[in-house]
Amino acid sequence: MCGLSMEIITKHDLHEGDEISQDEIDIMIFQEERMKIRNRAYKLLAYRDRSTKEMEQRLIEKGYDGSLVREIIKELVDVEMLDDERFAHAFVHDYTHVTLRGDVFIQKELRKKGIPVSLINRELATRNERDLALRYIERKLSDLDVQVPGQRQKLVRRLLNNGFSSSLVYEIIAEKQNEHEKH
Repeated sequence: MCGLSMEIITKHDLHEGDEISQDEIDIMIFQEERMKIRNRAYKLLAYRDRSTKEMEQRLIEKGYDGSLVREIIKELVDVEMLDDERFAHAFVHDYTHVTLRGDVFIQKELRKKGIPVSLINRELATRNERDLALRYIERKLSDLDVQVPGQRQKLVRRLLNNGFSSSLVYEIIAEKQNEHEKH
């Protein structure tokens, strides 16, 4: 049999020596390709949730036909295995509660994954970036003294590198310096 999966062989009730037309062969190859794409998508989703754009890019990078990939993605969206809203919500949740990251980081990453700006903004509205930045400082940078220039710069760099907005970072640093001067 020409390298078809057992599922396709069984579906078409094929046996060794059967004669089949070119049209039937083309249909079976088409079905085999769809099945391979679907199975690859399931594997990717078993690892972690994905955005529709991210899934499309990954499957096309693997060499699958773009139009077939889009058909499979539509099917996965229809059965809610792919859901950009759920993906964005989980992404924001993870970077709010598991690994603290700022809004700039989240916006950048979700835009790369094809999430609409309106959905990103809606999800970010559920967070208080200021509280997250203060919690990040408390957890990871509490040993740094804002009065020491080198340590202050390290604090600024770490916050910026973790996606907190520059205006927020400098506002917090100024407040911490003022607090220290009052004591």
